[in-house]
Amino acid sequence: MKFPGSKLLRRFDLAAQASSLEDLLRSSRASAFTGLVELSHDGAIGLIFYYIGAEVNALYRTGGNASSGAAALDGMREAAQLGGATVSVFELPLDLAYLMRGLTRRQRLPEEVRSRSDLQELLRRLEKAEHTGTLEAQGASGSAVVLLVRGRVSNAYFESADAQTYEQAEARAKLEEAAAAGLGQPFLGEFSREAWKTRHEVRVPMESRLQRADPRAPEAVTEEMAARRAALDALAVEAPGLRQAFLLDLLTGVVLGRSGRSTGDVNVGGLVEMLPPLLLELRARVEGTDGAESLEFVEISTERLTILAAVVSETQEAMVLVADRSQPAALLSAALQRVIRGYSGRAAITRRDVLPSS
Repeated sequence: MKFPGSKLLRRFDLAAQASSLEDLLRSSRASAFTGLVELSHDGAIGLIFYYIGAEVNALYRTGGNASSGAAALDGMREAAQLGGATVSVFELPLDLAYLMRGLTRRQRLPEEVRSRSDLQELLRRLEKAEHTGTLEAQGASGSAVVLLVRGRVSNAYFESADAQTYEQAEARAKLEEAAAAGLGQPFLGEFSREAWKTRHEVRVPMESRLQRADPRAPEAVTEEMAARRAALDALAVEAPGLRQAFLLDLLTGVVLGRSGRSTGDVNVGGLVEMLPPLLLELRARVEGTDGAESLEFVEISTERLTILAAVVSETQEAMVLVADRSQPAALLSAALQRVIRGYSGRAAITRRDVLPSS
């Protein structure tokens, strides 16, 4: 599935990555992930909805049977153990995820939207009613979600039939084009205005609603976040000419932290944003399905920049630096490897002492 407004971070075969579903769940919690994890296997499909690192809900369907909550997670665990499971990770914007988490009374509207004027009239009625919630619509050219706060459009997301995703004004324009061909009966969801006001107060990973709380889990998350921050800070000191550095979770595709001086160079910024999907794709191609090869280190050079990426096998992450080309690559590589040794050692102690294996 692909929810409007979501971004596909990666899709992979779980067994081919030499990873388990538990590894994926743990990475999603540790990275404070917000979005959807989809697992499909031999006709069965499961979904886990995450909000700031917590499993908020899960659904699993196989054949004519469906389950939710903890039972759905158990079903996905069994399917993953059989091998051949495909995992897709979709990131959701925090405002959209927050609304989805707290929506009530989601219902199909009795009237159809057959034209642009019908859509405009519906939005006018919602503005007059000071509605806070979502308006969902689907037509032949794509599907959309409109976020409304006190009747005003806060944001809009549109996914076209060819899987292109649009946001804000572009999404609104696409939605109006789709309305001209008809959108059927939209769905309207309500959300508490008071709850919406508190959306920015949540800044740390939350507790799972589906799994038994481990009293050591908050300590582990705090320790891991501190270790990542310390490693990136150390890299900023040790790597001369550093532009940007970040840690990438290789299971979810989430960037766990960044450091480096800010830059107004659009070309550098765009290149940095391209690196996570590029590294994930490269790793998938190198390691393949048989796992005969493993990706350990990547070096990319441009006219102005040197890009180095090294896999931290202990945590299934990659540490990436982007530095000025004027700095010797050997010097940068040595700095990167020193920081990784310290980081992986600290992470191993945290996982052993704070969250020992059962």
